[in-house]
Amino acid sequence: MFSLKGEDKKTKIAIFVILAVYMVLCFISFVVHGDSALLGNFETFDNDDVKYLRSAWTLIETGKYTYRYPDKDTVFIMPGITTVLAVFVALFGKYPLLQFKVFQALLGAASLYLIFLIGRQLFSSIAGLVAAFLMCIYAPSIYITNIILTEGCFYFLFLMLFLFTIHAVQTGRWKYYIGGGLFLGLAALFRPFIISFPIVVFIMWLTQKYPPLQMVKLASVVIAIVCLILSPWIMRNFILFGEFVPLTKSSGNPALQGTFINYDQSVREEEGIDYYNIIKETTDIDLELFDKDEIVTDAVEREMVKIRFREVIKNEPFKYLYWYTIGKTIKNWDKPFLWLPLYGIKDSVWIFQHYIMLIGGVMGFLLYLFSKNKTSLAWIVAAVPFFFNCMHLPFYCFSRYMFPTIFCFAVFMGYIFEYFRKKKVLRS
Repeated sequence: MFSLKGEDKKTKIAIFVILAVYMVLCFISFVVHGDSALLGNFETFDNDDVKYLRSAWTLIETGKYTYRYPDKDTVFIMPGITTVLAVFVALFGKYPLLQFKVFQALLGAASLYLIFLIGRQLFSSIAGLVAAFLMCIYAPSIYITNIILTEGCFYFLFLMLFLFTIHAVQTGRWKYYIGGGLFLGLAALFRPFIISFPIVVFIMWLTQKYPPLQMVKLASVVIAIVCLILSPWIMRNFILFGEFVPLTKSSGNPALQGTFINYDQSVREEEGIDYYNIIKETTDIDLELFDKDEIVTDAVEREMVKIRFREVIKNEPFKYLYWYTIGKTIKNWDKPFLWLPLYGIKDSVWIFQHYIMLIGGVMGFLLYLFSKNKTSLAWIVAAVPFFFNCMHLPFYCFSRYMFPTIFCFAVFMGYIFEYFRKKKVLRS
């Protein structure tokens, strides 16, 4: 599965060159950008990255998982990134920024190797090499190593999940489903939405004509493993908050933001909705705790979403139907996940690169779709971007959430190279 034993010398050299180039590009970015990629600062703790690091400090000092308020236990974020950062703080001191970046670069290199393995498994070693190379030079792949967010860890874990999934569906062997359950649970500790990924697996089971009883058995094993991994977090939430919280209570704000077309909240005044009075009259939520308590804040924002659906969205159904489908899909894909001019190069260059990846991937998929020699297993590569896109449509949508799927486009571009290579071989 992970071995290069069956590969020729050129392929082995090529993959190691790709990994080396990627590491060099990452280290150059560390030198060029320093800590300028940080979104917040350590005085006001005004953004996710600095809050994550502060959470790691608090975890080491008190053993508590916190986020917005360092003196209060949190259920707003999953514990994955805080736990990883806490290890770095324990080993390297309070500000292990460079060490964490190097760690993420190594994870990024490992992710490229996984992309090679995925391309090899689905199509060929050539397709895998092309996909790995394209992701090596894709700007966001380098950028994510410069930031303190969940991207680096989640990306690696998701690729492991994906690789185990294609082997599991293809072979039906228990060890791959056990591995898939393990990485599904670990990935959920960073991004909770991924817990729904078995939907994709179920569709693949149908295409592979798995017997219903076998599906039940395999699903039971995966569910048991995921529950085992999440159980400490679930038990902790029940003990602290007195309720069953399997993942987080943090969907209220992104769902609320997502109800505003193009995220323009200036229309609130025109709409004239007294949210707080409606909530006060129809619920028992303590509004005095709004913006002071995470659970209450999430509950209030969820109620606001319901109010907007009742008072605004139902009055313009087609307008909002467009927004919740095409409009948000455009937001997901219209630009690369890049919040600074990487290496000082204009954003337009990286946007052009992004569209080359998207267009090339779609062309590769269409070529595959109309080819004679195709297997249903490769459909999972097309299903993943669709799954990520659909899962985020109810919420605030932007390119950050789609980055982990870009490798799928690279894999289909690799397929293009493999397709024409085979044609050339047949003609000669």
